[in-house]
Amino acid sequence: MKEFFPNRKTDAYNYFHNYLSLFATDNPNSPNKDFTTLPMLHVWPVYFEAYHNHWQRYRGTDVVFMEIGVQSGGKIPMLRDYFGPGLSYIGVDINPSVNKFSSADWVHIEIGNSEDLEFLQQLKQKYPKVDIFLDDGGHTMNQQIVAMKEMLPHVQPDGVYMCEDLSTSWSPSFGGYKMKDHRHDDFREKTMVGIVHRTLDWLNFGWIPGGVMSWDRPNLPTKYWPNEPWWREFAQTVKHIHYYNQIVVYEKGHVDIPFAAKTVGDTIPYKESGKHAKVDWPPILSRISEYTKSTW
Repeated sequence: MKEFFPNRKTDAYNYFHNYLSLFATDNPNSPNKDFTTLPMLHVWPVYFEAYHNHWQRYRGTDVVFMEIGVQSGGKIPMLRDYFGPGLSYIGVDINPSVNKFSSADWVHIEIGNSEDLEFLQQLKQKYPKVDIFLDDGGHTMNQQIVAMKEMLPHVQPDGVYMCEDLSTSWSPSFGGYKMKDHRHDDFREKTMVGIVHRTLDWLNFGWIPGGVMSWDRPNLPTKYWPNEPWWREFAQTVKHIHYYNQIVVYEKGHVDIPFAAKTVGDTIPYKESGKHAKVDWPPILSRISEYTKSTW
């Protein structure tokens, strides 16, 4: 058998790596002959760490998972086995052939174009609750950007939005720009990776006025991101951005206003202040544990 994952003993190896290893086409022990009805999974294993990092908290819960790009349906059984019987899967695809998978009450298939605004509006009305959204669709710049603009706000306030296959931002056949990056206007304004770079600014917009230790929610002038008026909603609902190889993850949640804080105790000035007595750690740690009730 091909050794897909030589790092299988590290913490990066998870359920998804094991699933692929079990059912890989070149695994002589995989149930190829006895399991011909298993939908084929075509995936980049580099995504598996992101999957598990951001999905594991939903295992064993009633989770609504919406995916653009059903293709051969290989994720459906894997997701059901991973999340459990509480999974509700909503697959969106432009190919009517994928309707074959809507043979269970927990599988819902919707046929439409992911860059069709009217279709996306209907999708949001029909499925008001989405916990996890995964864009694995046509991968064109317009498809990825439109899906994010329309569906990220729709994901639950504590949900997860993911977009795969970001390499197409450099592919002209998908509307990308070869040999360019966020320093180029066209790339920054018109590609998914360019938008991802801009969302880093959106996430940190409270620092734009220049306050080193003072976060503000400024009424920024219209020159800031005029083509993306939804940036302010993004800044008020997205608390984390995680960027992996070819995949970006937006975790929504309560967005705290950053502030600096201090504890009681001795302090050292920012400037050199001479020699200080050595710290006697045992009594300090003992005193701390009296308050924290730690068992150490």
